[in-house]
Parts: sequence; structure tokens; C-alpha cells
Amino acid sequence: GSNLESQDDPYFKRNADECTRLKIPFGVYLYSYATNEREALSEAEHVLRLVKDYQMAYPVYYDLEDNNISLDDFFRNQTIANIAQTFAQRLEQEGYYVGMYASLFWFRTKLTSPIFNEYTKWIARYNDELNYDGEYGMWQYSATGNVLGIDTMVDLNYAYKDFPQIIE
Repeated sequence: GSNLESQDDPYFKRNADECTRLKIPFGVYLYSYATNEREALSEAEHVLRLVKDYQMAYPVYYDLEDNNISLDDFFRNQTIANIAQTFAQRLEQEGYYVGMYASLFWFRTKLTSPIFNEYTKWIARYNDELNYDGEYGMWQYSATGNVLGIDTMVDLNYAYKDFPQIIE
């Protein structure tokens, strides 16, 4: 959301501090509600404010899949691309490696601008096969995973790029 402390993830600092302390490589994502470039810039500033003290080994992903946007007839694919590019360029100005996250459906129907080929993709599709012909860096294949020490189900992903090596 917007660059407001009230919209900060209350667990972000603790999780980022613990990953840093334990030398666990991590990245971040922001679920976008932006409906214009000004709001996308605010979302970028939100991320920058939170991550400024951390060395991330994975990209900053921009999560594009809000149902309010997808149902809005006014919202055309190029508008979404302009919003995404505004967010990404602001983070790249500060030296961050940026990617785009969305469902396979969104990548096939909404995120169709060539702009999206400039960024690594993290595609969510809960299935045994991704069945995507384009390039991508990560695939989220399940939302029902289990990880020792976590009491709730978690998302599971495959990384196809060595982001810690790429980003260092």
C-alpha cells in the first residue's frame, strides 16, 4: 500500500532482522493496490523505507493481482504496465533488483506489455506443472506447504535462478 507506517507489515522488521542474523537469504514483495503512477511511486517509497538497512539476496517483487484492478474495465493492460514500470524504476534507481509477481492467469491476460520482459517473473500457479512458455525466475507451486517451526501452511516455491549470485 501507500507509504504509511500504519500499512507496514508488523512482522517485517523482526523477520528481516532474524534472516540477517541467521544468514538466511531473503527478498521482499509488496502487494500493490496502486491505480495510478503516483500511487505506485508511494508504494516504491514504502518498500525503500523498510528495506534500506538490509542486504537482500532475492529481488524486490511487485505483486500485481488485486481483484479490484482486474475487474475494473477502465484499467487497461498498458496502465498496469505503466504502474509497474514506475514502481520498478524507482527501486532500480536505488540499486535494487526488481521482479514482478502474479498468477499465471495475470501474466497471460493482464501483464502482456513488453515492459514485463524487462523484469524477472515470479509466477503463482498451484499445479504439478507451470505450463508457461516465457522466461521466469520463480514458480510458486503450492499454498499448502509445511515448514518445521511454522504452525500454519505456507507457500512453496522453486527458484530457477541463483538470485544470491546474481544480486551480490
